This record gives sequence, structure tokens and C-alpha cells, in this order.
Amino acid sequence: MQFKHPEILYALLLLIIPIIVHLFQLQRFVKVPFTNVAFLKNIEKQTRKSAKLKKWLVLISRLLALACIILAFSQPYYSKSSTQQQVNVTIYLDNSNSMQAKGEKGELLKSAAQKIIENNKLQNSTFTLITNEENLKNLDANGLKNELIDLTYSPNKLDLNTVLLKAKSNYPTETNTLNKFILISDFQNINIENKIDFNIVNSPVFLQQLSPKEVPNIFLDSVSVEQKSLTEKTLKILVKSSQLITETIPVSLFQDKTLMGKTTARFVNSNRQTIEFTLPNSNNFNGKISLVDDGMEFDNDFYFSISAPEKINVLSIGNQTEFLPKIYTEKEFNFTATPLQQLNYNNIRQQQLIILNELVDIPAELQRSLSKFMANGGNLVLIPSQNINLDSYNQFLNAFEAGKISAKIENEHQITAINYGHPLIDDVFEKKVTNFQYPKTALHYQNNSGNGSAILKFDNNSPFISSTKISNGTFYWLAAPLNKNISDFPQSPLVVPIFYNFSKTSLKSSQLYYTIAPENNIEINTAIGKDDVLKISNESNTFIPLQKISQNKVDLILSDLSLQSGIYKVYNNNKILKAIALNYNREESDANFADLNSLVKNAENAVISTSIDNLFDEIENQYKINWLFKWFLAFSVLFLLFEMLLLKYFKI
Repeated sequence: MQFKHPEILYALLLLIIPIIVHLFQLQRFVKVPFTNVAFLKNIEKQTRKSAKLKKWLVLISRLLALACIILAFSQPYYSKSSTQQQVNVTIYLDNSNSMQAKGEKGELLKSAAQKIIENNKLQNSTFTLITNEENLKNLDANGLKNELIDLTYSPNKLDLNTVLLKAKSNYPTETNTLNKFILISDFQNINIENKIDFNIVNSPVFLQQLSPKEVPNIFLDSVSVEQKSLTEKTLKILVKSSQLITETIPVSLFQDKTLMGKTTARFVNSNRQTIEFTLPNSNNFNGKISLVDDGMEFDNDFYFSISAPEKINVLSIGNQTEFLPKIYTEKEFNFTATPLQQLNYNNIRQQQLIILNELVDIPAELQRSLSKFMANGGNLVLIPSQNINLDSYNQFLNAFEAGKISAKIENEHQITAINYGHPLIDDVFEKKVTNFQYPKTALHYQNNSGNGSAILKFDNNSPFISSTKISNGTFYWLAAPLNKNISDFPQSPLVVPIFYNFSKTSLKSSQLYYTIAPENNIEINTAIGKDDVLKISNESNTFIPLQKISQNKVDLILSDLSLQSGIYKVYNNNKILKAIALNYNREESDANFADLNSLVKNAENAVISTSIDNLFDEIENQYKINWLFKWFLAFSVLFLLFEMLLLKYFKI
């Protein structure tokens, strides 16, 4: 038994007063003369004995009545905790998208929130609510209720060890605080990446696993596009099921809000099916794939955006050529050719590919500009002149760690070997060609670079074209001039795919979609002003993300944002630069749940609860305060009544 006001118990010392009164009565006896006392002698003995017993009974009843009154005012109670102790209850409620699954009483998240509100009767408690996005501290019962009512689904997921560390960091430092930790989740295996140590929270941990109904979850997993013809594309959609099923699922294709087509995914005792739509080869297509499924809703829609091909900026510095304008046509490229003397150095940062075409020497200023250009992801092609300044070229090659020219070979050699495995030409040929007409050069420069990867080789096994990865870009070295007096390579069928791919590898292809994550990095190929910023907007939200500006691109960093799936547009001064599609992660769609018994096998402080009702009842019983003052008041009244009965009916 414990007391809320133990200092009042000192009043029990006052009980000595009635004891003194009863033991030392100060009453003065009066003598009465009487003629014959022999008759009264026996009666006198009997009266003295009963009077003495009556006095002791009255004394005891008064002492007990007063003691009960004093104890009642000290407010006694019994409990496993003290009234001076605060109870801090930390609740982790998993609000990831998988909690949209249907349970016996509706969606798992909503039913769990309602159960917590209904069963939370903990007294003298503060609450901390941890979700996949927020960490809410020092809540009272009403504050917890309001947060649970407003709780929405999150595309983020938390590793279970991360949740435990968050809970530990939230615990109050006061020594008179008792901590309890409640974990409520469906406990998918993807959230349990490493061995779980429940002891790090140093408090009891209650686990409640929410289980959905045994129904398959059918979802859209991924989307890809293939070129079907010059006028059409093929859109491929992978549809999956969490279980083997035999069912036909209708699937719809929308462009913005317009229905463009319907088809079905037919499962025959399988869990995946690929379906196709044919799309016109148009410039832009902001699409959405939809299906109807009663499992989880977040993975029933899939967004994608097909953007118009962006023109690639190509700059040729040096001699004019006939073959380059024919390759870099106006339809796909912004091609510019300029002599070195007329070069505007400010234009370099806006290019994706720069070709140094037969310069005699390379100025130091140009070298510095090209170093910055390649550091920002640009590609550089170096075609030497017939008569070069060897020192200037070697200084340039050394700066880019692209070797050193060791000799000038003035003998005719054929270009006979193709490196079919090189990324630049791995998709150019359907099969290896052995009988093509070999191009030749009248002279070439021998480069002893050990970092380069040969693309084409001479018949003496020295490289004619080689590539070297430099910083964020690629450096391409051609060993011979390409003017018609030196080489017939510009007339070869190889020249078009190789020079075409020089430019294509300098520009990252536009992604169909991005998966929402704690941090997304989206590259926008554009040049913006110094004081300009890009903003992202959809139908309901507009925000300015973190952005890293380079010479010809802007990296948008989407972090710490609550994003929904859909089509977003990137603006620069109210001009639409690009449409991007964001989709929820599909990792939770293919439900795979952990076994809690094996998870908590060696954890002494972890308890598995059968329901949220039982979980809160167990915690409440452990820290419930049972007040006893009413009983002591009742006993005091009872003892006073006993005294009254003694005085009235106990005759002397």
C-alpha cells in the first residue's frame, strides 16, 4: 500500500490523547453514606468488571475510527507504480502504403487508429507517436486522438531497428518516468533488414501484428517503352499478383484524363502477366495505367511520361567539314561549327558534345574551359591536324590523363578491327562483320594511353578511335585527321553511327517515371539564369526543390517532401520545361510478412499481444491506481457506530 500524502500519517501520534484520557481519568469520586453495604458488595464487583471492559472497547473503537479518518486523508492506494511517477507511452503506428490492406474491420491503419482511441484510458500518462514521416512528442490523450484521426498513408517505410532507435531517443531523462513502447504494424520482411535488438530501448516492448484478409493483391509493377516503327511505340506493362491466381483483370490507359484504350491481363495459375498498348510516336504523352483491385489501392495506378526528344547541342571548333552537318541534322541537333579564332567561350557551357576538328595547337584558355565542360558531364572528341604542335597536344592529353603521342606514323594503314563490345557500338551491328570495305588513313599518331578503351583499330593493332572516361564525361581520341586528303573514313558506313553515338551518350535519356523515395535526384537538361529557380507543380501542390545548377543542366533534389504519385511539371518562369511521373514504391505490394515468434525469440522485454484491446488492458492493469480512502472512511463510520452501540446498549 502506498500513500499520496504520507506526511498526514504523523497525525497518528495524536491517538495517544484518547489513551491518556482513558487511563488517567481526573473525575473526583463523591462519598455517599449508606446503612447496609453487605447487600451491595457482590454487585459492586460485577459492575467494576463490566465497566472496565466497556471502557477498553470504547477506547479501541475511537482509536480505530480516528486512525481510519487519518489514513483516509493520506489517500492510500495500491499500484505497481507511484502517483509521483509519469508514464510515457511511445506508440509506433506503421502508416506505410501496405496498411491500406483490408482487415476484418476495414483498412488496417484506420481500424488500428480507431482501436487506440477507444482503448486509451491510461491515467497520468504522456504519449509519443512515431509514424513513417513524423515524430510527435509530449502528447496528451486528446492530442494523440487528434493526430490519429488526421493520420494519412506515407510512401516511406522504416526499418524496424530505426524505429527502435527513434523510440530510445524520445525517452525522457527524468528518473521518475516509466516507459512503455508499443509497435503496431503488419511487419513486412522488407522492413526487417538486420537482426532486431529490442533491448536497446531498455523498456517493455509490446508488439501487435495486423494481418490483412487472405486475398491476393494485384498491382501494376513497371512500365517500359519500345520503338515499334517510325510512327508507333509499344508500351509494355508488367502486372503482378501476390498469389497464384486464375483471373482476368481489366486494365485501362489514360492520357491525362482521356481514356485511350482498354485491355485485360489474363492470369492462368500464375502471378505475373505482361500486357501491351500501342502508342502514336508523338512528342509528349503523359499517361496513367489503371486497374481495379480490392487489395491495396496505392498500387492500382501507374504514371509515366514520354517526353519529346531533346535536341543535342553539338559544337565543332576548327576546320569546316562536309560530313558533320550531314550527321548532326537540324531535326535532332543544334549543330554549330566555328573557327578557333571566332570561338565564343561562353557558348561552351551550353553544349553536350564538342569536337576539336584538326586544330594545329590547343590554347591554354580553351583547355581550362574544356576541363570545366567535361567536369559537368560533357563529351569531347579530339581530331588531330596533319601537322600538330606536339607539345601543345601532349600537354592537353596529359591534363585529361588520356595518354601521350609517342610517334607520327606516315604510312598508310587500314582500319580493320571493331570492338563490338564497346558501349558506343554494341547496338549498331546485328552480327559481327568480317568482309566490309576497310577504310584507311595515310598517316596517324600513335598514342600510348593505358586508360583508353579502343573502339576501332588499325591493322597494326594500334587504336584508331579510343575512349577515356574523364570526370563526368567521356574523351574520344581519333588517331588521324579526317580530311579527304588523309583518310576515306568519312565515306565509310562506320562514320555515321560512331559520330551519332558520340552525341547520344552525352545526353541521358529521359526517364519514363521516378519512384518516390526519401530522396530523389531528377536531372533537367536546361540552362537557366543565375537568379532563376525551377519549381515543380501538379494539380494540388507547388513547391521549389533543392537544385544544383551546372553549365547545361539542373539537378533537382526532392528530399523531406510528402509526395503523392502523379504527373508533375517543372517550370522556369511559368514556362513548362518537362513533365515527370512519380510513382509509389512497389516493394510492399508483394506482401511477405515476418514471423513475430522467431523475431522476439531471445528478447526478454518483448511481448506479443493478441489484439490492441488486450494490449492496452495489460498496460492499464500494470499501472492502474486503486484508491483505498473510501474504504477507510467507511471503516471509520463503522467504528463510530460501534462506539454508539456500546454506549447505548452495553449496560454497567
